[in-house]
Amino acid sequence: MDLDAFIRKRQPQWRRLEAILRRVEGSGLPALDEDQAVEFGRLYRCAASDLNQAQTFVSGDATVRQLNDLVARCYLVIYANDKVNVWAFLRYVVLGYPAVFRRHWRAVLLATILLSAGTLFGYLAAFYDRDAVALLMPAGFPTIQPADEGEDRQTAPMSSDELTAFSTHLFTNNVSVSLVAFVLGLTFGVGTAWVMFYNGILVGVLAAVFVRAGQFTAYATGILPHGVLEFPAILIGGGAGFVLAGGMIRARPWPRRDELVRVGRDALHLVVGCFPLLALAAILEAGVARAPDWVLGSGVKLATAAVFALLFAAYVLLPGWGARIKRLPGVRGA
Repeated sequence: MDLDAFIRKRQPQWRRLEAILRRVEGSGLPALDEDQAVEFGRLYRCAASDLNQAQTFVSGDATVRQLNDLVARCYLVIYANDKVNVWAFLRYVVLGYPAVFRRHWRAVLLATILLSAGTLFGYLAAFYDRDAVALLMPAGFPTIQPADEGEDRQTAPMSSDELTAFSTHLFTNNVSVSLVAFVLGLTFGVGTAWVMFYNGILVGVLAAVFVRAGQFTAYATGILPHGVLEFPAILIGGGAGFVLAGGMIRARPWPRRDELVRVGRDALHLVVGCFPLLALAAILEAGVARAPDWVLGSGVKLATAAVFALLFAAYVLLPGWGARIKRLPGVRGA
């Protein structure tokens, strides 16, 4: 190998990597914007490849030692373990996540439109055709069946163990729906769109069953206390899936893989918000929505739903305007 020619060809990239590295070592990876982070990762991989090639043919050269030091410094910056910054995490939760949500409101809106379209379709199909209920609802789907006319819902409240087990089951099921909607963004959004539309069908069919039975209030009190958080969580999962799909579809100057890594990090930040919402929704469903009427009346259940709906809307719409928070603390990417 002609070492001099090799150095002349590669040295501009090493110098550029050195310049970025000095900035990162002083301020950390969050100091880089998205384009710079992608460039840093690309230059680091090239430098590591150059080092491997140079060490194969040359031993002990000063340039090789210098390149080895450069690659080692990059490795430490990227993979070194940071101390947990509790305040940075709390700041992200309070200010950063609402900003992430608003940055991708179009993707969440698209998920909302698809789920709403599925709801309308399911409702009309089941309302005008009773046979459609059996066709559209999956076998064994857990529903809140309308009580017979004049029947009072006097079931006993759940014990603490039953409440825990039921909440865990609901949380696990809803998380799986949100994560599937997120991951199916890799199908260029087709799978995510279907998950949103089909879950809307289930909601619409169930609404039609209760409306035809003249028990819309029972439906509202059985769905809304947890639905005001559960539906946004599922929509956030769908929105994150559409963010991934955008990375698959949209071409940038860098390879699609790098673009997917870039948008994937942002989509991951978005979908993280599903978990606390679904955990709280599961508790509300088991403890409020499924509570017997003699324990919690319809007014209390609907008031609970209204309070949590307002709290969620205030959280995603009000905090974090102008906050300079680019990524979730502890989540790395270059």
